[in-house]
Amino acid sequence: MPGRIVDEAELRDGERIVIRPISPADGQQLAALHARLSPDSIYRRYFGVKPRLSPVEIGRFTSADEKWRFALVGVRDAGPLAGVARYEGTTSSTDAEIALVVDDALHHLGLGTLLLRRLIDVALVNGMTSLNAIVLASNQPMLALLRTLPVPTTSVRDDGTVIVTLDLTHLELPANRSHIAAAHVAEAAEIRANLNRS
Repeated sequence: MPGRIVDEAELRDGERIVIRPISPADGQQLAALHARLSPDSIYRRYFGVKPRLSPVEIGRFTSADEKWRFALVGVRDAGPLAGVARYEGTTSSTDAEIALVVDDALHHLGLGTLLLRRLIDVALVNGMTSLNAIVLASNQPMLALLRTLPVPTTSVRDDGTVIVTLDLTHLELPANRSHIAAAHVAEAAEIRANLNRS
């Protein structure tokens, strides 16, 4: 689309990643990303064994129908999905739960942080007031990542998990970040509109 903002970021190793809203066209790539994950990464993401994503799960994960459901993907130069960050809420709430998955080959390069920061910006533009991450207590990398985000947080331990709440109520976005987040929201709305027309 002419004039569309391209949200491109650089990882610690210098690789460029494009960040954009997820689309139903990403289904095959999402399944391939899941297939590349180690059993440990899958367990940390889903709290159980999941050898593959079902067609129903792929359909749900690649569509974000409302402002309280949103997902961003990081895409490598060669085309494959590098990671996904999403939030899922409900129609009557401004709170949502977040989830993150990053290709094992790209761990510790800053992609998870980039995706979550962009997702927080989108959540702010969409009027969300808090985001919650339910993390296994043993998942120290994710807990450490959440602590690095420039957002007030609280943590509560609960039976082997840690619930980390990101408080968005007093955050203000700089104009450049607000502009990028609004562009992601607009692109997601365009994707939904095209699907509805088809």
